[in-house]
Amino acid sequence: MNKDNINFKDILNIYNEEISKRVKNKKRINEFEKYKITYLTNIYNILKEDKYVPHKYNIFLICYPKYRIIMSQSIYDKIINHYISKYILEPKLTKYLDIRNTATRKNMGSSYAINLLNKYIEINKRKYKNFYILKIDLSKYFYSIDHQVLKNLLKDKLNAYEYHLIETIIDSTNYKYINDTINKLKEKEINKYPNKIKEISNLPIYKEGKGLAIGSMTNQLLAIFYLYKLHNYIIHKLHLKYMVIYMDDYIIIHHDKEYLKDCLNKIINLLDKEYKLKINKNKTKITSSKEGFIFLQYKYIVRNDKTIIKLRKTSLNNIKKNIKNNNKLYKQGKITYNKLFSSINNYANSYKYDKIKVSRIIDKYIG
Repeated sequence: MNKDNINFKDILNIYNEEISKRVKNKKRINEFEKYKITYLTNIYNILKEDKYVPHKYNIFLICYPKYRIIMSQSIYDKIINHYISKYILEPKLTKYLDIRNTATRKNMGSSYAINLLNKYIEINKRKYKNFYILKIDLSKYFYSIDHQVLKNLLKDKLNAYEYHLIETIIDSTNYKYINDTINKLKEKEINKYPNKIKEISNLPIYKEGKGLAIGSMTNQLLAIFYLYKLHNYIIHKLHLKYMVIYMDDYIIIHHDKEYLKDCLNKIINLLDKEYKLKINKNKTKITSSKEGFIFLQYKYIVRNDKTIIKLRKTSLNNIKKNIKNNNKLYKQGKITYNKLFSSINNYANSYKYDKIKVSRIIDKYIG
C-alpha cells in the first residue's frame, strides 16, 4: 500500500463494521458519532499525508482473572490500527505464519488450537505407548519484544510508507507518561490491597525500546509475527512438526525426551541471542503424556490409550466467580438481562470438554 491507495470508503467501513459494533463504551461511540465524518476525514488526511501520531493510551488495571495492565486506544486510534491491520499487516505478513501459530488469526483462535492439539495427540497415541510434551512459556512476552529486532524483521516486507506507519505504532510505548501512569496505578492498588503487594509489584513496566501495548490489533499481529523464523527453525531444522503455538504458549510433542531436552536448550539460546527473550522457567517443562500438561485452561492426560481433557480447577473457580458476580450485578440493576444472558451463553458454549461442570455452576447461581 502507498498513500495513493488510501480510500475514505474503506476507513468508513472499518468504523461502521468493526469499531462501532465492538466498542463496549457506547458513550464514547455516541460522542464520536456527533462528528463522525469530520473525524474520519481527518483520519483519511493524516494517513494520506503520513502524519500519524498516536494519541495517549488510556491505561488501567484489571484484576480478573489476574492483575494485568490494559492500554486502551481512543476510537480514533482504533480505526487507524484496524485499517493498518487489514490493509497492510494481514496482506503482507500472514504468508510468513505457519498454521501451528494460532492466536488472533482469522478462522483460527483457541478452538482451532485445541482441535489441532487433539489431532497431534491422536497421531502420537497411535505411534507410541508413551510420548513427551515440551511446554514453553515466554516470560512477559509483550513487554519484552525488542523494537529494533521487530523493525529489522519488517524492513524487507514493507515499503517505506508502510514501514514508517508501523514504526510509529511500535515506538508508542517509549513515552514517559506510560510508566508514570503504571507506577501510580500500582501504588494506588497496593494501598487498597496491601495483602497483594507482591502480585501488584510484579506487574511490568515498559523499558525503552521494548514492548508492545497489549490490546491493539496491530500489536497482536506483530506479536504473532515476531517469532516466525524461530517457528520455521523448530519445524524444519529440529523436525518438531507436532507443535501448537498460542501467542507466548508453546506445546511441542515428541517421543524422545532426551531429544526434546536438547531442542529446548537450542530454542532458549536462539530466543536469547536473536530475539532478546527469556523463558518462564517455572512454566517451561517436559512431561510425559501420562503425567499430563496444561494448555489454554485445560488439563490433558493420556491414560490407557484414552485422552482425558478437563478444565483446570482455577478456571472453574474463575467461571464460578464471574457468573456469581454478573448475577449479582443484574439483580442490582447494574447490567441488563441481555448482558447476563450473553455472559452465561458464552461460558455454556466455550468449554465443550467440561460442559457438565460449567452447566452445574450456571444452574447453581442462576437457577
